[in-house]
Amino acid sequence: MSDVLQEFSFVDRGRTFQCRVAASRVTGPDPWWWFEVSTEQHQRHAPFRADPDDTFEVVQQRMVAYYDNLLERRAAPVVKKWSRPAPQAAAATSGDEGSDVIEMDAETEEVVAEIEGEIAEIPGDEEDASVA
Repeated sequence: MSDVLQEFSFVDRGRTFQCRVAASRVTGPDPWWWFEVSTEQHQRHAPFRADPDDTFEVVQQRMVAYYDNLLERRAAPVVKKWSRPAPQAAAATSGDEGSDVIEMDAETEEVVAEIEGEIAEIPGDEEDASVA
């Protein structure tokens, strides 16, 4: 790419863009368009690969569009993709964190009472009960 566009700078809405073609340490020897903007310190961007047919106008339009989109994404509210479920109301209102108390509706309480009654009726070995 020695006879094609390699490096230039331009100003867009008060921002100075310094653009150049260089290889990426990550992608290997393929040439990429890199740019820095005067409104950011120590930030370098490589939004697209360099092409032998690139012109000043095309690269400038792509750089500005890429950077404007980047600024829009940075300014957008953060969207949480995952979060913990809200704590259950029973734990929040009991004031006793770590408690095993679970609030149940009437039907569930009825079923639990029935099961507990059945468990109490199970005959057990009297000696085993006294040891425990």
